[in-house]
Amino acid sequence: MTKPSLLKRLISFIRPTLTPRLLARQLRQPSGKLGEAVGKKMNESNSFLYDFVFDAMQIKDKQNILEIGYGNGMFFDKLFLRAKNLKISGIDFSSAMFKTAQKNNEEAIVSDILDLRFGDCEVLPFNNDSFDKVFCINVVYFWEKPFDNLMEIHRVLKPGGKFYTGIRDKESMKKMPFTEFGFTMYDEEDWKIQLVRNLFKFEETLSTEEPAIEFNGDYFSPKSLCVVAHKPL
Repeated sequence: MTKPSLLKRLISFIRPTLTPRLLARQLRQPSGKLGEAVGKKMNESNSFLYDFVFDAMQIKDKQNILEIGYGNGMFFDKLFLRAKNLKISGIDFSSAMFKTAQKNNEEAIVSDILDLRFGDCEVLPFNNDSFDKVFCINVVYFWEKPFDNLMEIHRVLKPGGKFYTGIRDKESMKKMPFTEFGFTMYDEEDWKIQLVRNLFKFEETLSTEEPAIEFNGDYFSPKSLCVVAHKPL
């Protein structure tokens, strides 16, 4: 039995008339009931990449960590298991995801170990030198002004703090039909150039192949990257 494609599973789960263009819009900024459904399916498709990036981050006790673009917030529990006494913050510019993530993480928010914000990461609502680590997963495709985003991330990182970018490489993204609608795709060198231009010091790129998925009858294993850079001391 063949596995249904990611796109077909998304479309059948949500509604038959969902087009690649509409799906791309929802992936960029989920809204309404449709956005909630897309968020749930993205948990499934992003789970492998989250684990890959979390492994790369080598999280230590008592660190302050920021996620940009947390979606419905279903991966924070996994992050808290990585070390003790973490303080985690997040920002997402989808009001639907912000509200859902609050509901999904009520206990952590009440315990003051999780701080979720609604807003655009072009202007981060955090003080200078606040975080040991910042990460984002499948988010940078949607940044219209990477300079502004990266300079803000640089500002809120502590000196020596690290930024982890989880993405699927350009050739893998091109095989997904919704990416022609508003996605800016990167390979390793493209993103490395963006980082260096914005005052980061490039460290390394880790790569992996995800489990095979199918589009238009063809199976392929997306190549995923975790690009690591730091704010110089």
